[in-house]
Amino acid sequence: MTSDADTSKGVASACRRALRDEWRAVSVGMGVVLVVMTRLFRLWELRPRVPIVNWGDAVFAMGTLRNVLASGWYSTSDLVGVPYGQDLRDYPAVGDLLHVAMSWLLVSLTGEPALTMNLFFFGSYFTVFLGAYAGSRMLDIGQWSAVSVGVLYTFLPFHVVHGPSHLFLSSYGAVPLFVALAVRQMGDRPLVDSLPGIRRWRTWLGWVRQPAHLAAIVIVLLGATTGIYYAVFLVFTLLVAGVIAGLARFDHRRVSSTLALSAAAAVVLLVQFIPVWMLHRQIGPNLEIKARGLGNIEYYSLKLSDLVLPVNGHRFQVLADLRNESLEVSLLGERAEAIGLVGLVGLVLLALVASARLVRGLAGGRHGAMALIAGAVFVMGTVGGGATVLGVFGLTYLRAWGRISVVVAFCAFAAVGIGLDRVRSRLRGSSALFVVALVVTIGVLDTNPRFPFVPYDHMANAWASEKAFVHRVEDLLGEDAEIFQLPIVPFPENPSVYRMRDYEHLRGYLHSDTLGWSYGGVKGRASDWQQRLAGLSADELAEAVAGVGFDGLWLDRFGYGSELAEIETLLGLPALESDNGRLAVYDLRPVRAALVETLGSDVVERDAAVLIEPVTVGLGEGFYGLELGAGRRFSWAPERAEIRLRNPTTGTRSVLFSFVAASAVEGQWVLDVEGLPAISRFPLTTDGTFVNLAIEVPSGGLSLKLRTDAPRLETTDPREIRFRILDPLIEPTFD
Repeated sequence: MTSDADTSKGVASACRRALRDEWRAVSVGMGVVLVVMTRLFRLWELRPRVPIVNWGDAVFAMGTLRNVLASGWYSTSDLVGVPYGQDLRDYPAVGDLLHVAMSWLLVSLTGEPALTMNLFFFGSYFTVFLGAYAGSRMLDIGQWSAVSVGVLYTFLPFHVVHGPSHLFLSSYGAVPLFVALAVRQMGDRPLVDSLPGIRRWRTWLGWVRQPAHLAAIVIVLLGATTGIYYAVFLVFTLLVAGVIAGLARFDHRRVSSTLALSAAAAVVLLVQFIPVWMLHRQIGPNLEIKARGLGNIEYYSLKLSDLVLPVNGHRFQVLADLRNESLEVSLLGERAEAIGLVGLVGLVLLALVASARLVRGLAGGRHGAMALIAGAVFVMGTVGGGATVLGVFGLTYLRAWGRISVVVAFCAFAAVGIGLDRVRSRLRGSSALFVVALVVTIGVLDTNPRFPFVPYDHMANAWASEKAFVHRVEDLLGEDAEIFQLPIVPFPENPSVYRMRDYEHLRGYLHSDTLGWSYGGVKGRASDWQQRLAGLSADELAEAVAGVGFDGLWLDRFGYGSELAEIETLLGLPALESDNGRLAVYDLRPVRAALVETLGSDVVERDAAVLIEPVTVGLGEGFYGLELGAGRRFSWAPERAEIRLRNPTTGTRSVLFSFVAASAVEGQWVLDVEGLPAISRFPLTTDGTFVNLAIEVPSGGLSLKLRTDAPRLETTDPREIRFRILDPLIEPTFD
C-alpha cells in the first residue's frame, strides 16, 4: 500500500510539473474550446449586453442578478412583490454558494444582469473544460488525451440545453473532479487513505497541509458549493466508492476516510440551508412552494434511451428520426442527457474492459472503478430506481435525477481518453494527432447539430423595444411609480398562462432601477393578498389596486384568451402600448383621485389595508375544498376541521377573522372554535351564524380547530358533510 508520504510526494511532484508543463496543454485546450464556441455560437454576431435567452428561467436568473444591484444580495428586493417585497429564502439557490458568489461579483462589476448572465454562461465552458481536464489527469490520462476528454465533455448537449435558462446547472466542472476522486479512493493511489485521530488537532494541521489531502478537500468544497444536484451526486458517488473500497480491500481506514469525505460534503451542503431554516423557524415553513412528488421524479428520471440515442435535431435526418421515435414515450424528461456517438463508444469500452478483467481474474483498475460508478449512478437515477425508492419515503426534494447523466458522461469520455492514450502509444507524430482531432471533431459535431439560440439581432431588437417601453412607463408615471401586473401569476414555478411563459412579468424589472412591480412575491407568504382580487371584474380590480396605491396597471395580452376583449372594454383605452402590441399600461392615478373624492381618503385607506393584510386564511385538515354557490364561496367539513391563519411577517398581527358557519342538517347545534386562549362556542343552524373573532396571530401563524355536534347529512355524496363555512375574511384591527 502506498504510504501517506509517498502519496503526498507524488501529488506535490505533480503540482510542480503542472506549473511547468500542464499550462501548455491547458492553453491549447482552452483555445480549442474558444474556437469551437465561436463557430457553434457565432460569437462574432453576439451582442454582449443583450441576453442570449430572455424567457423562462433565464428571466428569473436575471431577476436575481437585478436583486443584487437593488439590495446587495440575490434573494431580496423591495422592487418586486410590492408592497411586501421578495424573499427567496423559500426558494433558495441552496448548494450554489460558489456560483452565487461568482455571479454577485460579476454583476457588481458589470452593473448589467444580461451581460453578467452571458459572461457566466460562456465562461462556464472554460471552467467545465478545466474540471474535465484536471479530472482526466487525476486518472493518469495523458495530456493531449485529457484535452480531448475536456473538450468532448464541455460540449455535451447538457451544457447548452440547461444554460443559460438553468444558469448554474451549466457550470458542472466539479463533476469530473469528484468522479476522479472517487475512482482514486477505490484504487491503489487514493488521495486520502487514512485520517488522524479526532482529538489530535495538531496532527490535523499537518494532515491538511499535505497536497493530496488539500486537493481532496478542495474537490469536496467545489462539489458541495456548485449546485445542490452536484452536491448530492458527490455525496452519493463517494458513498459508493467507500462501500466498494471496503468490499474490495477490507481496509477500514480507506473506507472511513472516503465516507468522511462524503459526510463532509453533506455537512457543507446542509450548512447552506441555514438561512432557510432560520426563516422557517421565524415565520414557519412555506407549504405553497410546489412539492416534488414521485410523479416528478419518474418524469425527470434518467433513461438509457436518452443517454445513447442521437441528440435531438441531429444534423443527419436518419439519426434525428431515431430520436423523434423516442419522443412518443410519456416520460420525456428534460432531453438533455445524450452523450453522443463517442460517449456511447466510451460506455461500451467501459463495459467490455471491466468485464474482460473480471473474467480474467484481474483487478478492475480504472475501467472497473468507473464502470461501477456509472452503473451505480444509473441505477440511482433511472426510472423506478433508487431515487424513486427514496421518494416513497418522502425524500422528494430533488426531482430531476436525469441530471446525474453528467457523471455517466465523464466516465464514458474518460474511457475514450484511456483508449486514445493506447492509440497514441502505437502511432507517432501527425498520425496520433489526426486520430485525436478526428475523435474530438466527430464528438462535438455529433452532439451540437445547430445554432441553439434565437438570432442575436432579433433578440437585440426585442430587448431594445422592451427597454424603451419601460422607460416610457417611467416618463408617464414617474420613476418611483408602482405597477400592478395582470394577469395575476403566482411566483415561483407556475405553468404558462396561455402564451405567457413563467417569469415573464419580471422583464420590466430588468429595465428599471426604481419602478416597483406587483409580481415576484413568493406564494404562500404576504403576496397572497392578490388572491383576494379573484372574481373581480377588470374595472373593479383597477379601483381596488389604485386604492392600495399602485400608479399603473400593466396588462400582458399574451396571458389571456377570449376574455381579453371584455377586460379591455372595461378598462378603456390604455395610456401606453408596446411596439409589438403585447403590452398595455393604464394610468391608475385618476382612478385613485376619483375614489378619494367619492369615498374620502379614510375609507380608501381602510379598504386598502383590508385588501393587503398579510395574514391569510388556509383551509386545513378536514375541509373538502372551496366551492361556489349563489355567488358565495364555501367549503364543507366533517365533525372536525382545521383553519390555518398564516402570518408571514416577523411580528404579531392583530386581525379580525370572520366567516359564516352553517349546518347541513336543520336543527339547533353548536360550533366550538379551539386554538384561542379560551374555547369560543357559537350556535349553528342551516341559516348560518356570523362568527367574528379578534385574534393575535403570531409570526408563522396559528391553527383554529373547529368541532360541531351537528349530524351528518344523509346524501349520496360520499363525503361526511356536517357543516360549512362561507366567505372567510381577514381584516386588520383599526384604532
